[in-house]
Amino acid sequence: MNILKFVLIALLWTLVGSYASFAGTSDNHTVTVTVNAINEIAITGGSVTLTINSATAGVDPNNDVDATTGLLWTSNQTGKKATIQSDLAGPNFTLKAVATGVTGGSAASEVTISTTAQDFITGIATTTGNGTIQYTGVATSAEGTGSDIHTITITIVDN
Repeated sequence: MNILKFVLIALLWTLVGSYASFAGTSDNHTVTVTVNAINEIAITGGSVTLTINSATAGVDPNNDVDATTGLLWTSNQTGKKATIQSDLAGPNFTLKAVATGVTGGSAASEVTISTTAQDFITGIATTTGNGTIQYTGVATSAEGTGSDIHTITITIVDN
């Protein structure tokens, strides 16, 4: 009878040990991380007012310049650039812009803003970047007085 108990206990311990080893086995699965195209841009600093209110006698009015507007972007694609344009067709006065202090791309030359998108920052590729937008308001004496209100759009597009 003691031998039978011993055999039953040994069998029980074998089953419990086997169960414990089954519970300790490993398994695996696949995890996929997908990254979609990201091209984000943000203009910081709010609205800008350029006021042309002085001149030297005998020459056109002095330009007004503002460089308080920031620009931030993120792109995870190659071959990108940022363009700039206005929604105002036929402005009375000239509005120019140039990007300064650019990181993560290259500033294009100063442009006269129009309703046609123009290169503003080139060479944007898999980077975060920033810079400052410098606006210049230009008027001639012959253009008189008044105000132009532009809505400026800066867009990341393919080169």
